[in-house]
Amino acid sequence: MLTKRIILSWALLLLLATAAMAYQDHRGVNIDSLEAILAGPHPPRGKELMRVYLPLMRAYQVRDNDRCVYYARKALALSYEINGLNARESALYNLGLMAYGRDEWDLAIDYFQQALAVTDSMRSDRRYTPADVDDNLSQLYGAIGNVYNMQDQLLLAIEYYQRALPIFERNHWSQSLTILHHNVGELYLMIGNAEKAERHYLQALNCGTESGDSLMMALARKGLSKIYLDRGDYEQLQRTLLPAYDYYHAHREEELGDYSEILVCMARMNLQEEHRNVEAAQAYTDEALSYVGADMMSEQRGDVYAAAAEVAMARRQWPRALELALQSVHPDSVATYGDVSCYVLLAHIYAELGELDLAHAYINKVYRMMERFATEHYQSGLSQMEVLYETEKKQAAIERLQEQRRWMTWGAALGGLLLLLTALLFFLLWRSVRLSRRSALVKAKLDGELEERVRLARDLHDRLGGILTALKLIVSDHSDNSDYSDNSDNSDYSDNSAATLVDDAIREMRNVSHHLLPDSLCRYGLRTALRDYCQTMPRVRFAFMGEEQHVEHEEAIYCIVHELVNNAVKSSGATQIDVQLMAHRGHTTIVVADNGRGMVASGESCGDCSSQNPEREVRSEGAGLTNIRERLAAIGGSILVDSRPGQGTEIHIEIQSQA
Repeated sequence: MLTKRIILSWALLLLLATAAMAYQDHRGVNIDSLEAILAGPHPPRGKELMRVYLPLMRAYQVRDNDRCVYYARKALALSYEINGLNARESALYNLGLMAYGRDEWDLAIDYFQQALAVTDSMRSDRRYTPADVDDNLSQLYGAIGNVYNMQDQLLLAIEYYQRALPIFERNHWSQSLTILHHNVGELYLMIGNAEKAERHYLQALNCGTESGDSLMMALARKGLSKIYLDRGDYEQLQRTLLPAYDYYHAHREEELGDYSEILVCMARMNLQEEHRNVEAAQAYTDEALSYVGADMMSEQRGDVYAAAAEVAMARRQWPRALELALQSVHPDSVATYGDVSCYVLLAHIYAELGELDLAHAYINKVYRMMERFATEHYQSGLSQMEVLYETEKKQAAIERLQEQRRWMTWGAALGGLLLLLTALLFFLLWRSVRLSRRSALVKAKLDGELEERVRLARDLHDRLGGILTALKLIVSDHSDNSDYSDNSDNSDYSDNSAATLVDDAIREMRNVSHHLLPDSLCRYGLRTALRDYCQTMPRVRFAFMGEEQHVEHEEAIYCIVHELVNNAVKSSGATQIDVQLMAHRGHTTIVVADNGRGMVASGESCGDCSSQNPEREVRSEGAGLTNIRERLAAIGGSILVDSRPGQGTEIHIEIQSQA
């Protein structure tokens, strides 16, 4: 179970890592004045508009979740228009924080991973400095670690916390580094890895000593004391525990929970065989018992009762020991692994009291709890290792691409004298890419065989109907005329017209076949097919974020995007259309946005948009969107249309995996 201390200290870590930015964004922001600017007669555009969206988004973080999400989405959409990577990362990060606050863990991870991908692209963009990248990575690694921490996926939490370590070291963020080492030590102690926990506690102690942070030094010593106590290392325990006791005794009012843990350690230190002082141990447990209350965490309260029971056992006061030990355990329905040591105490006490059946019952509880813990720990470890494996593969792929990019840059800089070496490097890189692409093609061919093409036949029939009907009429006229006319010139003309229309039909069939279900969709997946399609359309830009993989319902998604883009090109009057595809495991998002005339929902009226002024005429939701809604409903998707007359249209489509 995640402790309160870890949550608070990591929150402090994030605050320290982004202190300057947080101060500027959360203080001195007049929300009303900024929103008045947006509602004014001349609202800002482009980068100036982003300077309004971002402060509003951050100001609403702790005030209004819905408003924060609203401005984050606005900033996200605008970031594609102005190509603002840092703003895009900030919007995605805030959307992740809002999902985190709603306990939507998977969605939060999705947003944070998208923000990581954007941050990675900032490395090669000269507009951003390494410090910009480090700021983003530090907060994202911490946020992802927090999500996994809240889910008790401690291995994954440790992985992402430790990714922040080199960033803090590189930037000499000593206080944040101290907190991070302490928190990682706490997590390792929870999973039973005392060796790694000790290593991180010692590093936290060293950093705290250098910075003079007495609280962090005491926290690190408290963790080390538990390790040395379990080892029975009295000398190390005494050197570490006594300074921690002095600090917490002086600050016991504000650190009461931690002080009770130190009192328990002091009592148990005085119960060690070669250094036993039962009277001193009794004094420490009596003081700890005086602080037990409803505001104390259940784990701390149980540990106090267990230590007091151990003192009573040392005095051979068995009824008193039994009373205290029974208060140290949770009810069976909410028992945790921490109750195992208390079960052992109870088994010992009942044996001394002659209650052998009860002693045996608690011994059985120990075995059952150990078996349950081993099973849960094994299953959780497996699932976390799978996620780590996939993460490491992606990281390795990114590092390989970055390495290739560096080699290519060096090759171009060396020039003529190193031309031979450059050619050799390009050849090796080309061979590596070709092999990788060949493997991807084989896998795509095996995994991505299309099963249904019925829609293609129907659409071809609808599109070619007009041409084929005209061809039929010309041929029919030619046949009728040949019965009563000898004009060979007209016959030749009809034949030529028929041949021309046949050629038109063939070309149209090829175009429709390519756009409705291109070969690249089957072979390379949705991303490549949409990119190729958008490149053939005027004023259309395409952007992708996520994982290189086939997604579910690719054919349906392609057809939907095809129809939305065609509608925007033909009817919106837009000068720019943006298509965004975000594909992650189990979740696909498509955004189609244009800066055209906008439209009104079915049944609504637009006062200024009369047909008397064609330039202000707007579209309305019709059969096209109705058809798209039906197709999305069939595959478990949803659509959200955000449009106002004269302000363009933004359509969001969300599709969750049905697997």
